Amino acid sequence: MNKEKILDKIKKCLALSKSANEHEAAQALKQAQALMEKYEVNAVDIALSEVSEQGADRRMAVKLAEWQWAVANRISEVFGCKCYQQGDAMVFYGLGNRAEIASYAFDVVYRQISAARREFLKTCRARKPSNRTYLADQFCNGWMMGAWGAVKEFEMSDDEKAVMADYKRKKHPHIAKAVVRDAKSSKLDGSDAMIKAIVKGHAAGKKVQLHHAMNGAEGVKQIGERK
Repeated sequence: MNKEKILDKIKKCLALSKSANEHEAAQALKQAQALMEKYEVNAVDIALSEVSEQGADRRMAVKLAEWQWAVANRISEVFGCKCYQQGDAMVFYGLGNRAEIASYAFDVVYRQISAARREFLKTCRARKPSNRTYLADQFCNGWMMGAWGAVKEFEMSDDEKAVMADYKRKKHPHIAKAVVRDAKSSKLDGSDAMIKAIVKGHAAGKKVQLHHAMNGAEGVKQIGERK
């Protein structure tokens, strides 16, 4: 019997141990304890088995802009997850189905902000490629502020935070710090063009209604509806 099946069997026994039938509950708890002792499984192992991972479909560059990481981190905060980059993919991990929902939300939101960025570049008057990139990045920063301003973060309990920390320590001890592409200084820092790009991005972001959907596919479908 592999570890996954063992953990599944133990969790079923623990679920039955909460039965209103005292005899049934006692027998289930006894069986769970016996299995844990036999296979050397502890409470931490059981808690960690509740964490799942899901990679987003969107493929990305190895070095991301600050705003791209901001999208992933904000999604993580809102849906009670953590994330890391694996090659050209963004991976989310969290308890229950949170990672699946977060990865879907990331794809939806990233697609929207990317489309808005392309539209901005069509009207951007800067000619120098580096200036165009700089202003487009500022637009995206403004978009994030506008879109997420009213969205509340998901508050994980202390127990959940502990499980997530244990999971990272055991499963991904070598997760490196985010690789961000160089944000080169620009002559446009503090300029009217920079401010206008942020304001324009903020206005565009506010037009997108982001729902905090935590309960299944029906809720996820609502993410990114237009006001």
